[in-house]
Amino acid sequence: MARPLRIEYDGALYHLIARGNRRQAIFERDSDSQRFLDLLAQSLARFDVDLHAFVLMGNHFHLLAQTRRANLSRWMHWLLSTYAIEFQRRHRRVGHGHLFQGRFKSHLVETESYLLELSRYLHLNPVRGAARARETVSTRRERLRAYIWSSYPGYGGLRAQWKWVTEDLVLGEMARSLPRRSPVAKCRREYGRFIERGLIEPLTDPREELVAQTILGSEGFVQEVVDRLNAQSDGRRESTAERQLRPKGSARGRWMEPGRIIACVEAAYARTKETWGTEKERGKWSEERGVAMALLRGLSDLSYREIGQMFGGVEYAAVAQRVRRTLMRDAQGLLYHSLANLEKKCQNV
Repeated sequence: MARPLRIEYDGALYHLIARGNRRQAIFERDSDSQRFLDLLAQSLARFDVDLHAFVLMGNHFHLLAQTRRANLSRWMHWLLSTYAIEFQRRHRRVGHGHLFQGRFKSHLVETESYLLELSRYLHLNPVRGAARARETVSTRRERLRAYIWSSYPGYGGLRAQWKWVTEDLVLGEMARSLPRRSPVAKCRREYGRFIERGLIEPLTDPREELVAQTILGSEGFVQEVVDRLNAQSDGRRESTAERQLRPKGSARGRWMEPGRIIACVEAAYARTKETWGTEKERGKWSEERGVAMALLRGLSDLSYREIGQMFGGVEYAAVAQRVRRTLMRDAQGLLYHSLANLEKKCQNV
């Protein structure tokens, strides 16, 4: 597997994840969490970084941060190494191996397309997982609101926000999603509702949309990153991860035009796209619609979000769920046309 690219430039927005080695705890006590946040606050000032959201879990953490300078690696190296040394000394584990598991993960994020969804994914961490899934929505909501090692209670107005969390970007995106200009208090309330709808709505991990294990954004944003890499190139050999960022039609010849796939499905079912069932037709399974979404995801270079736009603005989480259901029905032999046969037909359209 290609080693994910570490892309750095002034003003880059990242989703950052670091996990404990062998899934061991990196925060054993509240004092560990508090010390990490103290160091985090120091590092933000020291390396000129804006932190927009965070959550600390027992054996990992998530940060949504923007580097004003191209210094991601230097910043994270200082933060992780300083905390690890202190942790090992505090718990008398010096010489017992690494605290963190390999390299930290960094995903470059496009603000307009993914910021809100990613912040929701991040903030819902304390109430996800098999154990939490068995709890009532009310219990999970209370647990989410009471979880102090997160920026969510501050965003939701449930407690004072950590002084070093910058809320402007997230609340600004929330304001842009509202029909009219709104005061900060309303944006905060709407953001809280947006987050907590995730307790009852089916959600997918935004990271399923990653390009080359590194970039979360539209095709245009990916191209901007490619252009940056090209501008920074010094004649060195292109890495495997960089090849994955090239336009998919040139990197791999198998990608099909979306219109060709739609035409194939229309021909196979003898029905035009306009007659396929919609998401609002309750209880009606539109095989054509699900099959088209699954083939578009597998054979074209469209993301879930872009596929949803083709079908009247369906949310990407709903598209992902429909694709999964279609793949399951295909595996069970329940589709009128198997996906394998349809793929062959698409290649001959």
